[in-house]
Amino acid sequence: MSTPAEDKAFADLRARFALVGHQLHRTNAEDGQVRYFSTRWGLVRELGNLEEASAFLAQIGGAQ
Repeated sequence: MSTPAEDKAFADLRARFALVGHQLHRTNAEDGQVRYFSTRWGLVRELGNLEEASAFLAQIGGAQ
């Protein structure tokens, strides 16, 4: 389960990913873990947490 602050951070990152043509997704695994991944052109990149997602966004040219 995520907190309102985590939900806001995820929504912000998801919008920033969209600006560079990627999608950011979040799932809840059976073990209770939240998993993040980015997709583009049928390719998937697993991201461990929002910090990794932010670092990947910078790598693909979406940093502020």
